[in-house]
Amino acid sequence: MTSSTPPDEPHPDGARAFDQRVDELLKALPASETVSPAVLRDRLVELERAKNAIDAAQAQMMVQMHHEAQRHDAEDDLARVASDGPVVPTGRREEFVIDELALHLRCTRPIASHRFSVAMAAHAFPTVMAAWRAGRLDARKVEAICDAVSVVDDAFIGTLVESAVAYGETHTGSQLRVWLNRRVIITDPAAAEQRRQNAMADRHVRLIPLPDGIAELAARMPATQARQIYDTLTAVAHSTDGNDARTLDQRRSDALYDLTCGRADPPQVHLNLTAPMSSLTPSGDAPGELGGYGSITAEQIRELLALAGKDCGCSSEHGEANSSVTSWRRLLTDPVTGVLTDISEQRYRPSPKLDRAVRTRDVTCRFPGCRRPALTPRTGVDLDHTVPWPNGATSADNLACLCRHHHRLKHSPGWSLTSHPDGVLEWLTPTGHRFTTHPWHYTDPPDGVEHDRDVGQQDVA
Repeated sequence: MTSSTPPDEPHPDGARAFDQRVDELLKALPASETVSPAVLRDRLVELERAKNAIDAAQAQMMVQMHHEAQRHDAEDDLARVASDGPVVPTGRREEFVIDELALHLRCTRPIASHRFSVAMAAHAFPTVMAAWRAGRLDARKVEAICDAVSVVDDAFIGTLVESAVAYGETHTGSQLRVWLNRRVIITDPAAAEQRRQNAMADRHVRLIPLPDGIAELAARMPATQARQIYDTLTAVAHSTDGNDARTLDQRRSDALYDLTCGRADPPQVHLNLTAPMSSLTPSGDAPGELGGYGSITAEQIRELLALAGKDCGCSSEHGEANSSVTSWRRLLTDPVTGVLTDISEQRYRPSPKLDRAVRTRDVTCRFPGCRRPALTPRTGVDLDHTVPWPNGATSADNLACLCRHHHRLKHSPGWSLTSHPDGVLEWLTPTGHRFTTHPWHYTDPPDGVEHDRDVGQQDVA
């Protein structure tokens, strides 16, 4: 086997600069027993940015290898044309760039292919590449942006990419994908609705045989149907007594069979449909949110509300289901902020109405970056009084959704949490680093809303 390039061979200037920066960061780290905790965390962030920058440099080299292969293929084509001898078909170098990447990086071809695809997609957007090279985006966020804009008309791509880069620099990859899903709809509502209609044609149920007497049942269907079915199965699974030794997943599986075969009656489930007031009019095109799923088009909102009013227990021509055992909660948002309105109560435990309002406002645990769903208490997410009762009111501006893990973290030594009337939370870590989280914006927030408070190291919605 031919060996790869020796490690001491000169690197390109860009790669050498990144290597030197990493060396500087590593050498600057004092012994763990003498370093300041705050400095240690700052260096951790610097190293992450340096790693991102090196990933970007590798991506640039992959693109360069591709262009180099194309150039050689073009030269080979000219040489064949000029040759007097017979033309012998040969493989083109461009075809085998991915194989060469896998060889040099000691990875499988699928992994090399994935990294190459991300590199080529990002190369088309200078703004994305600049943020990646600067270490402000990682490969996962770069991929999320490229995937999202691939369905957007060229006329809208530039603005969307710039906004996505700015958002991605202060949010996690998962948060960025959720935000992009909504922004793609906002950018071109008509195209988003057309894609939904096209996707509906591919709904299906498939049986996949597996070993050991097991099979997998996979369904592709409208998100509203899937959410309704999943919540119904979960409700049945939770209805068993405390002596049931089956896991929750096992009970859901058994419930699917029992409900389908008529061995059990479906319980009532509640689905949240949150939308701006404008989406209820025929000309409105602002997207809404299906609880537990994400953004949906305005046309889909109107279809669901129309079906909910019929209470017919049947499916529409578009395959959307409506059932008398499903209760729809229509929640309207502030047209400017996109946040649900405040409700206050004079008691410790929130009423079901306030509980639903806060959970629908927050959507997930409000710790920076946590994506644990908060729509029902069964997900393990509590409503926490930021200022403890009775000094703090049982109101939306003093309640926040926290998963059990981050609920305990809040009460750990050195951590503190401050809430604001607009629902913004400020977290202070034991080392003095500040992070903020915002309530979920059901409509696109005006410029400046996400970054209007200078709180220090990072701003995470």
